[in-house]
Amino acid sequence: MRDDSGFQPGFPATGHGVLRPLREGHYWFDHRKACIREAVNGCLGNSAGSRVLEFGCGDGDVLAALARDYKSFGFDRGLEDLAAARSDSLSVVVGEGAAPPFSRSFDLVGLFDVVEHVPNDVGLLRIASSLARPGGWVLMTVPADPALWTTLDEYAGHERRYTRAMLDELCEKASLELVSVAPMFRVLWPLARVRAAVRGTRPVEDPESEYRVGALSNRLLSAALRAERRLFGGSSWGHGTSWLAVARVPVDSREVPTEPRP
Repeated sequence: MRDDSGFQPGFPATGHGVLRPLREGHYWFDHRKACIREAVNGCLGNSAGSRVLEFGCGDGDVLAALARDYKSFGFDRGLEDLAAARSDSLSVVVGEGAAPPFSRSFDLVGLFDVVEHVPNDVGLLRIASSLARPGGWVLMTVPADPALWTTLDEYAGHERRYTRAMLDELCEKASLELVSVAPMFRVLWPLARVRAAVRGTRPVEDPESEYRVGALSNRLLSAALRAERRLFGGSSWGHGTSWLAVARVPVDSREVPTEPRP
């Protein structure tokens, strides 16, 4: 049961296990990881000594990509997912409460498709950002455009889809300096609008089928998304099905409260 206390996301316990066999070479997961890695590199300048924490790392799919370049750690509450991450020799920690047992020592904290799963996204973001050093970075990916809401969002345990204005407000309430907000999956946005309009309230009966794609379609979509990264990079232009937000902890920050301001 979810509550309003912080990190207790509503993603189905079996979700990563369902998706794991599909991820290798899949256009959606590859593009997401590539965008995240490019954003992290842009913040940290390929400094191998930088410390990175993925808050809500799941089974370590993104964490493994970050661990190639940085001293990377993961935190999650899902034992099955963390067992899979540890089997890949990743540094992960399971948490019993909302906050992981780390000091404020990370150069970058990432929350990749996490904050949309909790009722109190401000409180969760404050907890996560309190682990970054003053002047450090906080990166997020979140689903975009409330008009794209479908029953797949409900299955995934989403509380909301974000507009750009909602991300502005979220970072302001969490005492973070929002540096940039970039759309992801621009080429998929028109298709997603059509899909949301025709899907209606049809329940999710086979989650794997929602991501399954033929080999030719996968190659074409992968090529289109590579072109998107080359053309637009981390620019704020256009619409996408997800956002990638880059924020900084204020340099004069000492302690970030874990509860939203009134």
